[in-house]
Amino acid sequence: MVGVVMAISMAGCEYSGPDQPPAPSSPPAETPSAASFEENIDEVARLLAAPPTDPGMPSETEPAGKLSLDLAPGDYLVTGACAGVYGAKLTVVKADGVPEAASFECTSTLARFVRHDGGPLTISAVPPTGRPAATGVKVQANPDRRLSELEDLSDWAAQQLQPPVPGELRGTSSGNTTTTAGLSAPPGQYELHLVCAGLPVAELSVSTWKGAEVLAPVQVPCSGSVFKAPVALPTEGADLTMGPGGLDSRFAYRLVPTGQP
Repeated sequence: MVGVVMAISMAGCEYSGPDQPPAPSSPPAETPSAASFEENIDEVARLLAAPPTDPGMPSETEPAGKLSLDLAPGDYLVTGACAGVYGAKLTVVKADGVPEAASFECTSTLARFVRHDGGPLTISAVPPTGRPAATGVKVQANPDRRLSELEDLSDWAAQQLQPPVPGELRGTSSGNTTTTAGLSAPPGQYELHLVCAGLPVAELSVSTWKGAEVLAPVQVPCSGSVFKAPVALPTEGADLTMGPGGLDSRFAYRLVPTGQP
């Protein structure tokens, strides 16, 4: 009889007794504290590769980096950095007083090429919050020749195809070999305008993105005058093939709508 009672008692323990106490858990990891203002200043200095005391860096009282300079004409590279916040806004104001602004994230710097005609230049990087966030800016003579060449090409193209036409699609190209450039044009009737330089003559042809030829290869003199030709696109997209290319070759082109498909 005692054995029966013990069996029942054990059964009760098996099915209705209290659960095993949980194993003691590890204490929750301590949430890392936010970086201090001084640490964010150091991070901005690291990103900009500049001493924390340089002009354009945040100070003990001002979290935003600002520069007001009087610079000679030339090509410059403006760089902004931030820390302690998600992102910031970089603003550049030239002598005409028109601000050019761009937002960027603090995971990397924002580098902006600036062709300056000379005179005052104001640069600022401003965080959306105050301290402990920090932002900084620096300016240097442009170290990348390719950026200057792209700006040269952009300036030249803008001068060649004046004035702008409503609804136009335009682009520029340069290279040492024959190149193909695409324009995202809907089906329709267009007039193609093209100017080339750096070559005696260039060969031009146009096809749709589906490969249908809409302008057979034609020889275009690169004398500075605008070549014009009608182009009918039965489907979306135009590919312009231009060549043969060369060290100083450059092309500016646009499609101007002239009718409906």
